[in-house]
Amino acid sequence: MERIQDMECLRLSGENGEISWGGDQNWYPFLWQRRAGCGPTCAATLLFYHRQRQRSRQGLPVIRSRQPLLTMMEEVWRFVTPARGGVNTLRYFSEGLRRYRDQVQLRFQIRTLTLAQLTADRPAWETVADFVQTALRHDAPVAFLCLDHGQEKRLDDWHWVVITALDPQSGDIEFLDESVVKQASLRLWLSTTASRGGLAWLDFADESMLNNLNKQDYNY
Repeated sequence: MERIQDMECLRLSGENGEISWGGDQNWYPFLWQRRAGCGPTCAATLLFYHRQRQRSRQGLPVIRSRQPLLTMMEEVWRFVTPARGGVNTLRYFSEGLRRYRDQVQLRFQIRTLTLAQLTADRPAWETVADFVQTALRHDAPVAFLCLDHGQEKRLDDWHWVVITALDPQSGDIEFLDESVVKQASLRLWLSTTASRGGLAWLDFADESMLNNLNKQDYNY
């Protein structure tokens, strides 16, 4: 199983000590945000993980409060803003992240893989597995857009989640959804979904630029 290097960087605690893994769109204050906010929540979780890893490398304690991630979710919402159909394309997700990147002066590339609606037009499983493995080997979680779960009932339709581990042989993944660690088969999804989807990860070419993520005035 290929994994990101430090899942603990995504373990947060609520006010009553409850454990959360990554972000949860239900943390947003407004109903529309809670209904449509999986895309910006996913994007913020990718960024937050890199921020946490940078803190760890600098010898700083990782953040345990949910509030800094919620603050980042609110900031990212302004750029990865759900329309009537939510954030329902890989391009929309990526363009919003690019605008956010330029606004806060980060330096990263957004690596993407489009998964077509027609089965014949989709990349082979080996290509998909290699894409996800490459991200995980770069210690980068992967954003995954699932519009139709196909025969994989453990995935939700019209939803973004964060992949943190992959078994390339079986196709099993571990992913974060609503602050819970879940499992599913990405390989089964790829072969049975009736709709398109996509994958994306953040490739920081110059990790010193991650320092900008740590300069924001969060309360934690």
